Amino acid sequence: MRSDNNIHQIDSHTFISEGARICRWDWGAAGVALLIFAGLSAYFAAASEGFLEADGCTHYLYARFAFAEPHYFANVWGRPWCTGLYAIPAAVAGLLGVRLMSLALALLCAIVAYQLAKEQGHRRPVLALILTLGQPLLFLHSFSELTEVPFAALLVLAFWAYQRRQWLVMALLASMLPLARPEGFGFIILAAVALLAARRWTWLLLLPVPLLLWNHAGWVLSGRNGVWWRWLIDNWPYSANSLYPAGNLFKFAALLPMLVSPLVFPMTCLGTWRNLRIAPTVHAFIHAAHRNRCIVLTALLPLLVLVGHSLLYWLGKMASNGELRYLLILASFWGILSARGWEWFFERFNWRRPVIWAGLAVLIPGGVNFYYHMLPIQPDSQWRRAKWVADWYENSPLRLEYPKLMAAHPGIFYFLDLSVNDTGRARQWNLETVRQAPGGTILIWDPIYGVYNATGDHSIHIKDLLDAGWIADPMVEARLNRPIDQPEAGHPLQKIEPSAGQWHIFLSPTNQSRRPTVIR
Repeated sequence: MRSDNNIHQIDSHTFISEGARICRWDWGAAGVALLIFAGLSAYFAAASEGFLEADGCTHYLYARFAFAEPHYFANVWGRPWCTGLYAIPAAVAGLLGVRLMSLALALLCAIVAYQLAKEQGHRRPVLALILTLGQPLLFLHSFSELTEVPFAALLVLAFWAYQRRQWLVMALLASMLPLARPEGFGFIILAAVALLAARRWTWLLLLPVPLLLWNHAGWVLSGRNGVWWRWLIDNWPYSANSLYPAGNLFKFAALLPMLVSPLVFPMTCLGTWRNLRIAPTVHAFIHAAHRNRCIVLTALLPLLVLVGHSLLYWLGKMASNGELRYLLILASFWGILSARGWEWFFERFNWRRPVIWAGLAVLIPGGVNFYYHMLPIQPDSQWRRAKWVADWYENSPLRLEYPKLMAAHPGIFYFLDLSVNDTGRARQWNLETVRQAPGGTILIWDPIYGVYNATGDHSIHIKDLLDAGWIADPMVEARLNRPIDQPEAGHPLQKIEPSAGQWHIFLSPTNQSRRPTVIR
């Protein structure tokens, strides 16, 4: 007969072998997930002629011209962290380079999510990687040019440093967060609280340093205008009261299934509950072990951002227009919460192959694209009209007498490969320039970007233009407002009156030679 010791040795050996087999399987699954995600993202990055968001085009233009015009590196709306990350790829490979950088950052978010889940005690941390990559919105943003993915990568790295008690690294990374997105100011306060709780007083001095450097660099690069210590405050682009209409308080919560994937959402809720119950009260949280605090914070931070953006959108504050992408800054955290719930559910009901089912759950919604063909992203009618207008402008004889361009639609500058701050060819889109009506300027007004903007003085109405003496060119407007998908020959030119639903071409009251503008 076998002795008890022999039986225990056999059981131990079997357990170790099973663990090694699962580990090898999980590494293989992680590799497959990363390859599928990267391959599809790279393909759509190259195949998409349109932009996921118009803001992405603006961020690309900032990065595209940053080395020629260094003030873009300090631009408040563009964000130094994001422009800095995108500038070299934009210079080397253009738009595709920027999109591939976003892809690399998205992969980084998933890999760090795996590490965080592993250190938090997940038995199958590969689920965190798969369910991070499986977020539909993260996939779309992995070939975009926006600020959410760069911020998400920086934030999860800072949290990983916190979880590993690497206080100096955490302080350095957290101090950069305000340079990536406005939410960074809230997270830098949380970082200060964490340093105080850990009694790392010295590293507190690091937190404001990037902001101070940003403020000084912006003041210098913008020509040392104004009071030096107020440059960041004076150039902050967001209006306290949003120009966008306020919306439903529960919009973000209702759209969460679209963020994490519909089939995964129940597990996200379950994982959030499992994490929070570890320390359900303030007293329990304060006296919990460090790892348990990290587990609770993994659920608490996404909830704080969810509540914060819901309130801003409901109250109509800080230029919030209720876009779900704001919650993408916690992409890794949503993935970890989903993995926690997925893992617990499969163990609770003794279901097998949780990794395979997780992969299927995030791939199935992608099948919608075979029927609705949302990808690759193609320009909509407004962007195709922007290209049409850009082509007209580039070949128009009016450029001889009106060589300066003023426009709000970023697509016009993209198709012209022109910097919005090129003083030799462009003028700033703002109310001050409109009221000055500088000579030799062609102004192109569109009904979307001409009015709706996060910055109040960038919202310009036709009445503002007419009051300042700008002169419309009805014949040109008639040509440029023809149906974009129909031949010109079928639509004879007719003069049209300025209205809010069309594109309009205005000329400054005088031409480049300071002679009065005359419409022929």
